[in-house]
Amino acid sequence: MEAARAAAALEEAGFTPRAALFVALVVLAGGVFVRGFAARWIGDGDGRRGRTDRFLDTDVSAAWARAFRRDKGLVHERTHSSVVYHFRGKGLYRAVGAENSRYRRQLELEDWPRVVGRVLKAWAALSAPAWPWVFSVDAQLAVSDSLGVPRSVLPTRVYGVGKQQASYFPDRPLMALAGDRLVLVRPYVEDDLVDNTSSLRTWWRHYSPFVEAVGGAGVQVSLRLVRPAEAPNDPGVDDLLALWEAEGSAVEAVRDIWFGRQEVLRLEGGHPRVVEAYGGPEGVAERIRTLEARLAERRGEVVRGVADSEIWRAEGLPSSW
Repeated sequence: MEAARAAAALEEAGFTPRAALFVALVVLAGGVFVRGFAARWIGDGDGRRGRTDRFLDTDVSAAWARAFRRDKGLVHERTHSSVVYHFRGKGLYRAVGAENSRYRRQLELEDWPRVVGRVLKAWAALSAPAWPWVFSVDAQLAVSDSLGVPRSVLPTRVYGVGKQQASYFPDRPLMALAGDRLVLVRPYVEDDLVDNTSSLRTWWRHYSPFVEAVGGAGVQVSLRLVRPAEAPNDPGVDDLLALWEAEGSAVEAVRDIWFGRQEVLRLEGGHPRVVEAYGGPEGVAERIRTLEARLAERRGEVVRGVADSEIWRAEGLPSSW
């Protein structure tokens, strides 16, 4: 697990185990957090400044200074009404195996919704530290390959005009694979310039082929939408979650799709015994038409949702950014 390896490396550098895991999860998930997350992490329920500040100043910043010397430490990025803590040091990212991470870059306030999305992903990782999180694109591709998911169905963004290059999972989701369950976390950020419900539907359209293929491998997909706890309810989000839930039929649908595909492949192979078993070429063609109609129906059930979905409310975020 990436977080466990990163935390072990930080412990070797002199961090306490509690601080090492905190820093590893934040750095890998988004690189930014707010003070309330640290308070929750150490169990400072009443938010007393002394305990949380000692954790940040001693267990995190002082340990960082000892381990990485003049490397940039915990940077306070002041925003409209709050302070966001940002891990920026190259030595730290190198220590956890993420030297080329874009999360090191200085925050741009004009791109504030994306920064808030990173804060929400860090909250999700800190809220479930025992989950086997998969952060990097390479690790997420390895998970997909291990499930037999073809790369043609992965969410992709293509860059370049002449020599084009594909970037998989371009929105950098949080992902965890535990047994026969894959969890996807997607931050939801209110942005006046974007139709958020339309954005979520577009996201689901890009991810539904991947979800279908994962389900075909016998793995249940769970979606977690993480949003600030103080944010008002959005009917569009509730509608989308209802689509994701799909009346409990999505898991069976993706499994039927997988088995149906295998039967179609056998029929299209044209083996004489198979053709004979179906009563000749006309029987094979009729069976393929029946299967294709059933697969189309089942794909519709998958597009209407998956078996498990939930809103995570990120407590501790400032009510105003």
